[in-house]
Amino acid sequence: MRASDLPIAQTRMITPRALRGYAEGLGWSKVEGVNGKIVAYQSPISPVRQLIIPLDEKLDDYGERTAEAVVRLAQFENRSPIDVLDHLLTLPADILGFREVSPESEAGDISLEHGSRLIEGTKKALLAVAHSVEIPQLVHPRLSRDAARQFLSRCRMTTGRGSFVLNVACVLDRTVALPGSDPVPFTRRVTTLFLNTLFALNEAVESGHAVRLADTTSHPGMSANLCEALGQLRPSGDRSHLTVSVAWSRAMVPGNAELNRHVQLRQETFELAEALTPILRSQPQPKPVRFFGYVESLHGGAPDNDQPPFGEVRLRLFETDEELRAKVDLSIEQYAIAGRAHLANLPVMLSGTLFRSPRLNRIESIRQFDLVPFHKE
Repeated sequence: MRASDLPIAQTRMITPRALRGYAEGLGWSKVEGVNGKIVAYQSPISPVRQLIIPLDEKLDDYGERTAEAVVRLAQFENRSPIDVLDHLLTLPADILGFREVSPESEAGDISLEHGSRLIEGTKKALLAVAHSVEIPQLVHPRLSRDAARQFLSRCRMTTGRGSFVLNVACVLDRTVALPGSDPVPFTRRVTTLFLNTLFALNEAVESGHAVRLADTTSHPGMSANLCEALGQLRPSGDRSHLTVSVAWSRAMVPGNAELNRHVQLRQETFELAEALTPILRSQPQPKPVRFFGYVESLHGGAPDNDQPPFGEVRLRLFETDEELRAKVDLSIEQYAIAGRAHLANLPVMLSGTLFRSPRLNRIESIRQFDLVPFHKE
């Protein structure tokens, strides 16, 4: 496709910042010494190949010059210029694509009822994985956590071209990472875990080791909720399949990762998900336990200066045969106790449900949080 084939009305809507971020995310480096109303970049493969990006959106030919840059970037990625254009016109986001190939979708359309089920299944799948990012567990009794709901509310649905494709733009939450916090945006953790879990499902079909998926330490994204959502996404027809892909936001390209990943879910994968649902729901769930330990760090805050702080606290806990590190969300009163314990290096005791995670364990359903009685004033 030539630059002149792109809709100029849309290329004029692309900002210089979006173009520069896209190019830099792909490894293009800025050429120094170029001043004025353009910026030049050189290819990471060959310095001879250069990219010109206009900086003044008021120029009469801004749309044409931007179109040329879009085509050059598309050629570099071996990607359709229309796909690059769509990506640049979207907020910095990981684009998840759900492409169904089935007898019903051959004409490029599907029934309203089926389309509604696909959307609901997609929402439920992403919401389930978002909960697993925070707390890996086999069943999420309530899909109501704030971070997961906020993630879903920021997602945007876009349209595909040529066949029935549901695209979901998972907008990156580019917030400043606090010391000690995870620098990877919550959205990227969701999209990564989602794809990794789907790959694990496919691998389990091939290996026959489906029982291993019930271990949330190795597969934190697996849950009965996700399996139920996949049931809603299952296309009809023995030869039908659903391809789920991701185009990582060029504003934050993962290190050593493919720019575009995809996994094809065949009927056998959906059958495995369906068989796993009752198994995961029947697994024994963690029960509340009493813990003793010390406060390592305070990560909470307050919406305004008139309210005392509350929120996340990191703990170092001691069990009979191991030392655990975990995070917990505390109320205003509990957070005040944690602050006293941290300043005076006093031990605390708490009762709650421990959820183990490869990153950092978490304790939920706090029923008690206090200083160890012997040390209370």
